[in-house]
Amino acid sequence: MTLNFFAPAAALPREARRFWWLAAVAGAAYAIALRGAPYADQAVAKVLLCALLLFAALYHRVPRERVWLCAALIFSGAGDVLLAIPTMAQGFVLGLGAFLLAHLAYFVLFWRVRRPWAKVPGWHRVAIVLVWVAAALSYVMYWPGMGELKAPVACYVVVLAMMASAALLAELRGEWAAVGALLFTVSDALIGTTRFVGTIPAQEYAIWILYALAQLLLVAGIMAVRTPRVSQAPQGKPAATDA
Repeated sequence: MTLNFFAPAAALPREARRFWWLAAVAGAAYAIALRGAPYADQAVAKVLLCALLLFAALYHRVPRERVWLCAALIFSGAGDVLLAIPTMAQGFVLGLGAFLLAHLAYFVLFWRVRRPWAKVPGWHRVAIVLVWVAAALSYVMYWPGMGELKAPVACYVVVLAMMASAALLAELRGEWAAVGALLFTVSDALIGTTRFVGTIPAQEYAIWILYALAQLLLVAGIMAVRTPRVSQAPQGKPAATDA
């Protein structure tokens, strides 16, 4: 697994790279600006990450995946805005719903390119088990503080674990999407902890940095240019290729 942050951008289609880097800069700028939060236009500053990644996603070369990737980023951006307006009475619940739809879009995308269990790398298999164990333990930890949100949070935790598992099963270039999905689960777990259990040091920074890295890596992993897969064809007929 490479730790080179330039590698994911280099694997993107050339037209998408500038938007990916602009999104990375926007994410870093928002993290720095958290020192002054809350502030006017915070929601606008926060949504720039997903907005710029959405422009990058428009250059994805696989049309069937492009639709789901764009949907995931649109719903993620909506969730960012809703969670950045603390005065909105139902902001947290609506934000939760928006991100649930984003995770469902990512899940569908990853599930379409899943590989057989026998071809799944060993650490991916271990990570899938750990994701579900962590999801169950997190829900138990949140239980006393959830009040009327027990059912919605249960749905969210299950969908989040499904998304991460599908990312670990997906046959994509590199490990970027798998790592991004795992970072997303950690970021969301921290949100749940601060909401239902108690505050943690530098929580806003940890949540945002993990989330921004997750979205950047997910987009890079999904959009990374892949070698076409050659399907088996009957003898004497040319084989078809998949993107």
